[in-house]
Amino acid sequence: MTLADTPTSQRKPLPSFVRRLAITLVVALVAAAAICVCRLTHRPVGYSGNARISSFISPDFASGFDVAWEMTASELGVSGQLYSHAKVDDTLVAIFKDKDQPPTLVAIDLRGTQPSVLWHRELAESSAPILTWDDSIVADGQTIRVSDGQVTATWEFPIPDSVVSGISDKGLPLLDVGQNLDRSEKMRFVAVQWPVAVMCHAGDMPKTFQDYDYMCLGYNKDGTEAWRYAADVRGFDPEKPGVPMNVPMVNGYVPTKRSSNVPGAEANRFLNLLDGSVTEPVSADLTTLTPVTDGWAFSGTMADDSETPTLVTITANGTEISRTPLTDNAIRLQGPDTILCWDETGQTVTPTSEQLATTLISGEVTWAHLCMHTDDNNYPPRITAINGRHLYVTNEAGGADRVSYPKTATISTDGSLILSIPPTHDDREEPAPPETLYAVPSGIRLASLEDVGLHDAVPFYDDLLITSPAQPDSRIARLRSFLGFYPHPDTVLMGITPKRAG
Repeated sequence: MTLADTPTSQRKPLPSFVRRLAITLVVALVAAAAICVCRLTHRPVGYSGNARISSFISPDFASGFDVAWEMTASELGVSGQLYSHAKVDDTLVAIFKDKDQPPTLVAIDLRGTQPSVLWHRELAESSAPILTWDDSIVADGQTIRVSDGQVTATWEFPIPDSVVSGISDKGLPLLDVGQNLDRSEKMRFVAVQWPVAVMCHAGDMPKTFQDYDYMCLGYNKDGTEAWRYAADVRGFDPEKPGVPMNVPMVNGYVPTKRSSNVPGAEANRFLNLLDGSVTEPVSADLTTLTPVTDGWAFSGTMADDSETPTLVTITANGTEISRTPLTDNAIRLQGPDTILCWDETGQTVTPTSEQLATTLISGEVTWAHLCMHTDDNNYPPRITAINGRHLYVTNEAGGADRVSYPKTATISTDGSLILSIPPTHDDREEPAPPETLYAVPSGIRLASLEDVGLHDAVPFYDDLLITSPAQPDSRIARLRSFLGFYPHPDTVLMGITPKRAG
């Protein structure tokens, strides 16, 4: 018997349609497995942090970002997108707006693994700011307790729709609470940092009948009037004080000023926020006036030498205490925000005038846990140093260039991290790139919010960031969502926590 040169296979080939079906099933199983892995990898991890309220972020974010939770509009019981939000008495208070629908105010408890809604309330469409005040908010002319949504007081004279925090040529009412208002935003939350909120209304009658430019009234949290005084802003009546400046108070006092158009306009009086009384005339440089524990400090010169730069210190109500000469290379005061410092709990720290003088001369801060230096010569102001360390970024040649970050950037509690748009970005260019986490002072990139599909976020707790994702309506966005990537199409609120090990 002669054998064939090539052995013949005993297996018969599968029909082509069976082979195609088998390949299709394998591809489908692999795709399904990939989707499952993506969803398992990118599912929310829940919040399990220490729930410590802070304006800083935890150093743990150096490991990157994880999504703690996602909330849809239906889960929150609202419609539309997040418009504005604020921290009030350990609670997140947020406004959601939708077309042709009244804005909805919602209070949310974030302390648990998942958020829980405390209450809802519809708001009237208005451009008036919403005041946050201790454990309450003031909205629609009512004081509302945040813990349960109960109305505790109704204001006889609600805050007008159009208010400003500086003297207006149009005679708009002034609202002073210790911080400036952002006129570009409507229904913005504004924290009351004084014991009263001050409203100054422009006089609406001729001088024959009304001998003041503004009438300033101090209001308590329940909307009752605490005091009032007549203010002059045009310099026609030197016996009258100006309007209060939006600055932190010192021992109950804040400076008053006239219009910047008045020649030589300075802080001409000090107002006692507790009783509405004003001091006798004083002279202080309002452009550099800075609160210190023993009163106020500002840039001046020695009484017997007009060429020597000097730090002048006065009491809270304007009596001069001392004059300290500064070296030629000392840091120049550029306003109350030249140096901002905090203690280990995140509370603002105010130096003594002696400590401030030492810091201006040496550049070192030994009286606070965390400090940032800002340069107000730029607009908007920028952060130039943290804890005395200048900020850098690596250039193309591998060297280090000094940079500055926007003042809106967020710093970690130990000063080792900064969350910001890239320091090399031009503030005038829109849209701004996603916020990125950088090491300080090297500027080394550690992580980006873009890693979890986000653009920006703000701290609520030091280990929990709050954000509202953009909602791109595209096939790519929906495909990414289907594969398990963030954000999902219906998400309106997200919590971000430090990335967990492993």
